[in-house]
Amino acid sequence: MATDTTSHEFKVLSTEEHVPVARRETRKILGSWGLDEEVVFTACLIVTELVTNVARHAAVLSPTAKVELSADAAELTLAVADAHPYRPKALPVPHESGGWGLALVKGLVEEAGGSHDVVGDDSTGGKSIVVHLPLAPAAA
Repeated sequence: MATDTTSHEFKVLSTEEHVPVARRETRKILGSWGLDEEVVFTACLIVTELVTNVARHAAVLSPTAKVELSADAAELTLAVADAHPYRPKALPVPHESGGWGLALVKGLVEEAGGSHDVVGDDSTGGKSIVVHLPLAPAAA
Protein backbone atom coordinates (compact mmCIF):
# COMPACT_ATOMS: atom_id res chain seq x y z
CA MET A 1 0.00 0.00 0.00
CA ALA A 2 1.28 3.45 -0.85
CA THR A 3 1.95 6.02 1.84
CA ASP A 4 -0.87 8.19 0.46
CA THR A 5 -4.31 7.90 1.98
CA THR A 6 -6.74 5.64 0.16
CA SER A 7 -10.44 6.12 0.81
CA HIS A 8 -13.88 4.83 -0.11
CA GLU A 9 -17.36 5.91 0.96
CA PHE A 10 -20.73 4.25 0.47
CA LYS A 11 -24.27 4.32 1.85
CA VAL A 12 -26.65 1.55 2.75
CA LEU A 13 -30.30 1.63 3.74
CA SER A 14 -30.81 1.70 7.50
CA THR A 15 -32.41 -1.74 7.64
CA GLU A 16 -31.08 -4.96 9.11
CA GLU A 17 -31.37 -6.56 5.66
CA HIS A 18 -28.67 -4.17 4.42
CA VAL A 19 -26.15 -4.94 7.17
CA PRO A 20 -24.63 -7.80 5.11
CA VAL A 21 -24.35 -5.41 2.16
CA ALA A 22 -22.22 -3.06 4.28
CA ARG A 23 -20.08 -5.96 5.52
CA ARG A 24 -19.50 -7.34 2.00
CA GLU A 25 -18.61 -3.91 0.59
CA THR A 26 -16.20 -3.32 3.48
CA ARG A 27 -14.54 -6.71 2.93
CA LYS A 28 -14.29 -6.14 -0.83
CA ILE A 29 -12.72 -2.68 -0.53
CA LEU A 30 -10.30 -3.46 2.30
CA GLY A 31 -9.28 -6.69 0.59
CA SER A 32 -8.58 -4.79 -2.63
CA TRP A 33 -6.30 -2.47 -0.65
CA GLY A 34 -4.21 -5.47 0.39
CA LEU A 35 -4.80 -5.08 4.12
CA ASP A 36 -3.97 -7.85 6.57
CA GLU A 37 -6.82 -10.36 6.88
CA GLU A 38 -7.06 -9.91 10.65
CA VAL A 39 -7.53 -6.15 10.25
CA VAL A 40 -10.14 -6.75 7.53
CA PHE A 41 -11.99 -9.24 9.74
CA THR A 42 -12.00 -6.83 12.71
CA ALA A 43 -13.13 -3.92 10.52
CA CYS A 44 -15.96 -6.01 9.06
CA LEU A 45 -17.18 -6.94 12.55
CA ILE A 46 -17.10 -3.31 13.62
CA VAL A 47 -18.98 -2.10 10.51
CA THR A 48 -21.53 -4.89 11.02
CA GLU A 49 -22.21 -3.83 14.60
CA LEU A 50 -22.33 -0.11 13.85
CA VAL A 51 -24.65 -0.43 10.84
CA THR A 52 -26.86 -2.78 12.86
CA ASN A 53 -27.08 -0.08 15.53
CA VAL A 54 -28.13 2.48 12.93
CA ALA A 55 -30.84 0.11 11.67
CA ARG A 56 -32.11 -0.63 15.18
CA HIS A 57 -31.79 2.76 16.86
CA ALA A 58 -31.46 5.56 14.30
CA ALA A 59 -33.44 4.53 11.20
CA VAL A 60 -36.46 6.62 12.17
CA LEU A 61 -34.41 9.79 11.55
CA SER A 62 -31.75 8.35 9.27
CA PRO A 63 -32.97 6.30 6.29
CA THR A 64 -29.37 5.58 5.29
CA ALA A 65 -26.09 4.90 7.05
CA LYS A 66 -22.89 6.25 5.53
CA VAL A 67 -19.74 4.14 5.81
CA GLU A 68 -16.37 5.79 5.24
CA LEU A 69 -13.15 3.80 4.97
CA SER A 70 -9.67 5.25 4.67
CA ALA A 71 -6.18 3.93 5.16
CA ASP A 72 -2.66 5.25 5.10
CA ALA A 73 0.58 3.46 5.87
CA ALA A 74 -0.10 3.41 9.63
CA GLU A 75 -3.82 3.00 10.25
CA LEU A 76 -7.26 2.17 8.98
CA THR A 77 -9.99 4.66 9.81
CA LEU A 78 -13.61 3.69 9.50
CA ALA A 79 -16.67 5.72 10.31
CA VAL A 80 -20.36 4.94 10.31
CA ALA A 81 -22.60 7.99 10.25
CA ASP A 82 -26.32 8.55 10.71
CA ALA A 83 -28.62 11.56 11.08
CA HIS A 84 -29.95 10.73 14.56
CA PRO A 85 -28.79 13.19 17.25
CA TYR A 86 -28.43 10.63 20.10
CA ARG A 87 -24.78 10.03 21.04
CA PRO A 88 -24.49 6.38 22.13
CA LYS A 89 -22.15 4.99 24.76
CA ALA A 90 -21.27 1.37 25.39
CA LEU A 91 -23.10 0.05 28.42
CA PRO A 92 -20.86 -1.07 31.28
CA VAL A 93 -22.80 -4.34 31.36
CA PRO A 94 -24.84 -5.39 28.30
CA HIS A 95 -28.24 -6.89 29.05
CA GLU A 96 -30.51 -9.37 27.31
CA SER A 97 -32.35 -6.71 25.28
CA GLY A 98 -29.30 -4.84 24.05
CA GLY A 99 -26.06 -3.09 24.69
CA TRP A 100 -23.85 -5.75 23.12
CA GLY A 101 -22.96 -3.96 19.87
CA LEU A 102 -21.02 -0.99 21.20
CA ALA A 103 -19.45 -3.11 23.94
CA LEU A 104 -18.19 -5.50 21.25
CA VAL A 105 -16.90 -2.60 19.13
CA LYS A 106 -15.13 -1.09 22.14
CA GLY A 107 -13.53 -4.45 22.97
CA LEU A 108 -12.39 -5.08 19.38
CA VAL A 109 -10.89 -1.60 19.11
CA GLU A 110 -9.06 -1.90 22.42
CA GLU A 111 -7.76 -5.38 21.57
CA ALA A 112 -6.37 -4.05 18.29
CA GLY A 113 -4.69 -1.12 20.04
CA GLY A 114 -6.93 1.40 18.30
CA SER A 115 -9.18 4.24 19.35
CA HIS A 116 -12.78 5.30 18.83
CA ASP A 117 -14.93 8.37 19.26
CA VAL A 118 -18.43 9.68 18.66
CA VAL A 119 -18.24 12.85 16.56
CA GLY A 120 -21.15 15.21 15.96
CA ASP A 121 -22.10 16.11 12.39
CA ASP A 122 -23.45 19.66 12.12
CA SER A 123 -24.63 19.13 8.54
CA THR A 124 -27.09 16.34 9.48
CA GLY A 125 -27.57 16.90 13.19
CA GLY A 126 -26.40 13.33 13.65
CA LYS A 127 -23.09 11.72 14.44
CA SER A 128 -20.33 9.43 13.24
CA ILE A 129 -18.76 6.64 15.21
CA VAL A 130 -15.11 6.90 14.15
CA VAL A 131 -12.67 4.04 14.70
CA HIS A 132 -8.91 4.05 14.14
CA LEU A 133 -7.16 0.67 13.85
CA PRO A 134 -3.40 0.28 13.52
CA LEU A 135 -2.43 -1.66 10.42
CA ALA A 136 -0.63 -4.95 10.69
CA PRO A 137 1.91 -5.58 7.94
CA ALA A 138 0.16 -6.62 4.74
CA ALA A 139 0.74 -10.16 3.54
CA ALA A 140 3.52 -10.38 0.96
